[in-house]
Amino acid sequence: MNFTLPQNWPLPDEYMLEIGRLSANFSVMESGVNMAIGKLMGYEGVHDWRAAVVVAHLNFKQRVDMLETLCHELHDEFPALADYAKVMSDIKKAQNGRNRFLHQSLFYDKKSGTVSSVSLSARGQMKPRIDAVSLQDIQRVSAESHLATLSLHQLITGSKYAPIWERQNQEVDSGQNAT
Repeated sequence: MNFTLPQNWPLPDEYMLEIGRLSANFSVMESGVNMAIGKLMGYEGVHDWRAAVVVAHLNFKQRVDMLETLCHELHDEFPALADYAKVMSDIKKAQNGRNRFLHQSLFYDKKSGTVSSVSLSARGQMKPRIDAVSLQDIQRVSAESHLATLSLHQLITGSKYAPIWERQNQEVDSGQNAT
């Protein structure tokens, strides 16, 4: 198959870039959830095959529920897990944001130059919804996914890392990335 995809299709390229960034950030968070489940189940190896078997066919919500239960049951034995509720809230918030942009239809209106998300709920009654989407909306959710990943990492390992945008600023300020 030989083809060239057109620019700005199916959305403006700057939106496609941010959707890709969001997808990549969320995938990193999802891998972190999987690894955390394995660690809290007592497996030493980060990629223990037994933990992989357990989570392989679970959807993300089920994995988050499993992680939350493990944290709840273990937090008395491991006081470092005391802040798990905040981390779980951050993960769920990132998931809801991701779902808005990756699980709903996004449309570009060339006349108005706007991107909108279209969703439909049918719980009890039909509830169609159309919302404007800005680049900043997608970037915010991408940042929330990154922050949730860092919070989860700190919860499980005890190691705290600044967000990537703060680390980049520190490197530039200290001359590490000066060109």
